[in-house]
Amino acid sequence: MLAIDGLTVSYGTEIAVKNVSLTVSGEVVCLCGRNGAGKSTLLKAVAGIADIDSGRILLDGKNVVDIPLHKRLEAGIGYVPEDRKLFNEMTVRENVEVARIGARAAGRKDMDVNEFLPELASFYDRKSKLLSGGQQKMVSIARAIVASPKVVLFDELLEGLAQAMAFKICDVVKRLKAEGKDILCAESSLDKASLYADRVIWLEQGKIVAMGTPAEIKSQMMEHIRKMPVGQDFRQGDEGCRPS
Repeated sequence: MLAIDGLTVSYGTEIAVKNVSLTVSGEVVCLCGRNGAGKSTLLKAVAGIADIDSGRILLDGKNVVDIPLHKRLEAGIGYVPEDRKLFNEMTVRENVEVARIGARAAGRKDMDVNEFLPELASFYDRKSKLLSGGQQKMVSIARAIVASPKVVLFDELLEGLAQAMAFKICDVVKRLKAEGKDILCAESSLDKASLYADRVIWLEQGKIVAMGTPAEIKSQMMEHIRKMPVGQDFRQGDEGCRPS
């Protein structure tokens, strides 16, 4: 189980995440909210990329706050960044193998990624820089799960993907959940989160303002819109309104 307790993260004088507490246990939880709400920062803090000001990050009850990035990977936290971070001049096979070697060196049992991403076989020997955005996303996922992590973090999982590819990626997430992985994601779009999330946590200015199923959060947003004064401006789409 992943538990975040009183987490605060700042960049200089700007507080990006403010005293956030949440748990992820046998489910897919998605952080939603406007750009700048703190979604990606929270994921980076859990992954060990962003330093925290205060709070705890517990993996199966053990506080990993003082553990560096590579040790968190060894402890069982996998991370798929929004920008994928692939080795562009390496083939898909080489990208995955680098992660596999790291997993074995850390004493973790490596996972057969082909079971979850059979499509990889069709472009295993192509350089990652020549792949489509959806294919690169698959490679990034493969690298994150090859070490058989307990927790998988996805940042903007479906951003920029065609519908068919988005459905394939959602299926991978659901299968990882079925394998017992705890999954924490960030999506700007509630509609995208609704495709795969069990629970949504809505952030505003680094704070949690609502929690619930995707349907519950949508209902709260629609109620908020109905209560707005006639003629009041708001940005269209689910990024432009806040659950009540």
